Amino acid sequence: MVNIRALRLFRLIVATGSLSAAAESMSLSAPAASRLIAILEAETKLRLFNRTRRRLTLTRQGEIFYQEAEHILAGFDEIPRIVADIRSRSQGQLRLVTAPRIGQGLVSPALALFRETHPGIRVSVDMQSRFGIESSLGTRLYDLGIISLPVSHPLVELENRPLFRVRVEAMLPEKHRLAGKPVVTAQDLAPESLLGLWPGQRWRKQVDDFFGSGGVRPQYAVETRSSLMACQLVRDGVGVAMLDRICAQAIDLRGIVMRPLEPERWILFGYVYQARQPLGGNAEAFLDCLRRVLQQFRAASPENAASVVMAAADAPA
Repeated sequence: MVNIRALRLFRLIVATGSLSAAAESMSLSAPAASRLIAILEAETKLRLFNRTRRRLTLTRQGEIFYQEAEHILAGFDEIPRIVADIRSRSQGQLRLVTAPRIGQGLVSPALALFRETHPGIRVSVDMQSRFGIESSLGTRLYDLGIISLPVSHPLVELENRPLFRVRVEAMLPEKHRLAGKPVVTAQDLAPESLLGLWPGQRWRKQVDDFFGSGGVRPQYAVETRSSLMACQLVRDGVGVAMLDRICAQAIDLRGIVMRPLEPERWILFGYVYQARQPLGGNAEAFLDCLRRVLQQFRAASPENAASVVMAAADAPA
């Protein structure tokens, strides 16, 4: 069995970049900390660190192990809160996790509505990468995750419930040569400076599939982990990005136009929770607020209505 104390020390070393700082944080001597890491490496049969005179750096095995072990340790960190919840039987909180672009474009206005009718409920909102969300939902850190579907976890059964489908669109400066077209194709965009997410991300795969279906091999001028950064680059005239109108609410759209892709591409967004833990009343009330925000968005303009299709309530993804 892996030593939990050694795991905690391992995580602290990664976080601080220093064995001595990590050891001090856990009230250990440096030799004792070194022995703990040696025990962890022996138990896992992995070489976790490159050792030099000045510092420890993660090996490739160490990087992979850290990614996989982090959500387990996060679950241990949550135990005191879980115990407190059980003791108090408190229903006075709502814990959400979401991704940055959907968080700012949808979750934030929905929370504004939720707080109007539930002022006594304490809400926490965590913004994470997709990998972080998938890992965290397996540890019951959160009541609800708001993210593009589907989401899965290797050890925990998750319920995926759709909220809406949203159309992918090209984001262009308003004076761009394609701004006057009702739709844009892969061939239209082929000569443009493209702004994309890093390879491997779900959104990037959608965009690559769109270009591939049009017989175009996309050449990205700039790649970034952040879709919001890609939008800012459009504003600054660097190139053309792909986004949807819901997530675009998080940025200043003055001077920018959005044009649907042809053929159309859609992304499914929804909510996720652990299958064995039914949603509480606060989570259900928040979901009602999300649906109200989406309906208000659709009612704001014909373009908005055409870009968002509501899912049937409680339909499985």
